[in-house]
Amino acid sequence: MPNTSKFVSFLSLGLFFASMLSGLIIVFAYHPSLALQSVQKISFLLPYGNFFRKLHYFSSEAFIMILLMHIGLELLKNKVLISGSSWNYSILGFGLVVILMFSGFVLKADLSANAAAQVSFNLIKDTPYLKNILPLFQDHTIFYYKFFIWHILFLPLILGYAIYRHINTLHVKAQYLSIALGISVLSLWIFTMPRDIIAGEKVQNLTSPWFFEGAENLLLKSWSAVFVNLFLIIPFVLLVAYYYSKRKNIIKILLFLWFLAYIFISVVLR
Repeated sequence: MPNTSKFVSFLSLGLFFASMLSGLIIVFAYHPSLALQSVQKISFLLPYGNFFRKLHYFSSEAFIMILLMHIGLELLKNKVLISGSSWNYSILGFGLVVILMFSGFVLKADLSANAAAQVSFNLIKDTPYLKNILPLFQDHTIFYYKFFIWHILFLPLILGYAIYRHINTLHVKAQYLSIALGISVLSLWIFTMPRDIIAGEKVQNLTSPWFFEGAENLLLKSWSAVFVNLFLIIPFVLLVAYYYSKRKNIIKILLFLWFLAYIFISVVLR
């Protein structure tokens, strides 16, 4: 278990760098004022643009999956072997990864991205106190501008700091970065990236990021935004409490039940 946990943790760091490097390559071709046109240019006109866009997508998807595995392995241990601040920074980092991936989904600027952005705006706007942060993300002049700034600048910097405070380094060994790139390229050939849905197309359903579908389904079932937001923060609260609690098995059970409930909401209530 210790060796597996160490491998997974360093692999997640490798995938983080793979995602950042591939994103850095395509960011110079992206313009928030011409978001959809930029995405289409990257995909169809820019040499190797589609390859690096897919590499960015699959390295990010692999990053969050390996990160979930890392958290799961840590929960299987009998005790937490790191300090409280390091543990809390890891939970902060996990939340930032989710927001970072969501902002990236919005930046693809197709119909599904626009729908997901509007759902997130409604979640924030209809929740007391939380609605005060809406101007940080919503721009009435250039719709994607603030998502773009958060995605390429603030979120990566804050996430990098959280990772550093968690493991006391941002140095990734060459073998882990190589494995991360290999996994990403292999995923690129095996799996299909969701296609962009252009305005005017007739589609039955617009899909959200897989980790956001549960929240969207609850809203479609007329649950209040306050309830949905409270439901979404439960795992983060439980993970923070896990470090300090003497009844860790109870928190593990609650996390497992929440996870099952969210899968049910995401899949069955679709």
